[in-house]
Amino acid sequence: MGKAFLKDKDFEQINLVDYKIYQINQHYSDDQFGKVLARLQKTDWIVLGTPAYWHDMSGYLKTLIERIGQDPELDTLAGKKLSVFIQGSNPADTIKPVTSIIKRFAQVAHMEYINIQQNFTQH
Repeated sequence: MGKAFLKDKDFEQINLVDYKIYQINQHYSDDQFGKVLARLQKTDWIVLGTPAYWHDMSGYLKTLIERIGQDPELDTLAGKKLSVFIQGSNPADTIKPVTSIIKRFAQVAHMEYINIQQNFTQH
């Protein structure tokens, strides 16, 4: 879904499953949160994609959002565009609550939320 949306754009994909990002207040030397944050800081538009797991976003995405929200470098994302798409066999009941969380996260991080999910749910 993300690749279909971004097909004509130059983009870099980050798969959170490939990184060790620990929960808030866990401190381990192999934590890679800083690497992911540095990559996000280099872009103008962040498009988040998540499968619908038990009517919610993935744990990987939730952990990333929580960590960014607690990071002192949160302001380095200010002014960036932020979008999300939710994918699954029937994500209809997941779209509204996840989108609400992402919109609130965008407000806290002083980012601009751009709705792209609607374009995919109508097809």
